[in-house]
Amino acid sequence: MRELVGVILAAGEGQRMGEISAHYAKPVLPICSVPLIATHLKMLEGINIKRAVVVVGHQRDKVVQTAKAHCPKGLKLHFVDQTERLGIAHALNETRDLTDGCNLVVILGDTHFIPTDLDLGLKRLSSGEEDSVAGVLSVRRVQAPEMIRRECTVRFDFTGSLVEIQEKPVQPFNELKPCGIYFFSPAIFEAIEMTLPSALRGEVEITDSIQTLVELGYTVTGAPTVEWDRNINYPGDLLISNLVELKRRELGSLIGPRTTFHEDAEVRDSVVGKDVQILSPAKLLRSLVLDGAVVEEHGDFIDCVIGPRFAIPDCLKYEWADTPEAFSL
Repeated sequence: MRELVGVILAAGEGQRMGEISAHYAKPVLPICSVPLIATHLKMLEGINIKRAVVVVGHQRDKVVQTAKAHCPKGLKLHFVDQTERLGIAHALNETRDLTDGCNLVVILGDTHFIPTDLDLGLKRLSSGEEDSVAGVLSVRRVQAPEMIRRECTVRFDFTGSLVEIQEKPVQPFNELKPCGIYFFSPAIFEAIEMTLPSALRGEVEITDSIQTLVELGYTVTGAPTVEWDRNINYPGDLLISNLVELKRRELGSLIGPRTTFHEDAEVRDSVVGKDVQILSPAKLLRSLVLDGAVVEEHGDFIDCVIGPRFAIPDCLKYEWADTPEAFSL
């Protein structure tokens, strides 16, 4: 039986995150005060993975430091540098020396997940004859087609085998949206080798490599391993992930340690990090205050992300389309 190795792709730059990207690499962004990468490592531990490779790039040292600090006992970490940002498939290929010959669980390091049954993806990858299934995509149904247009669309045949996958479609094939967790056999590296940079971005896209895998004659299927996911590209994605997690934990608000408040300040349905100072009678509603922020301004902060020396308002303006029913905002 092949060794099973986890891969976390954590080299992204976060150019659309505005001022947040100056303070945080996307994989260490906090969801209810827990860095994304900490949750990803815990997910890998939960399916009995003993070895993980983290691909790093932007703010490398912060990502490495955070991963080491939150690595579960019994999980051995390796780090690989992606010196050029040439796409997700390119980032995965950078791990080949450490993972070739292994089955892989690949996690996008800038995505927040509420997983349901990751073991199902592993079972489908290992089902049948050796290499009969070379890839399993985590998929879920969404009611908002714009969410699929932001990412990609998939079409399966009547046997459940992938026929076509398309990046950022104008018209989605259906209501299925792939999530950022993949289960691959070593055949994915063969497919990546044969994948040309896309005309869309000039990068080696993982969607193109998955399509190549199909065209090479391998079977790729899907599995409902995730209840909800959010790729964090914009400040609103970060805020909605925090609010969903807050509801999931049945908390009104979450306040970090060593945080101080003005006696007339109010905080509702918000996440406040550690070492925060709220020096004015401010009112916070559905907002995220990052570690170390100082709030001196009076007034109402609604749907905001607040950090050291910045505040981003109206973050939920376009972000209500896809929230899990059980944790509806």
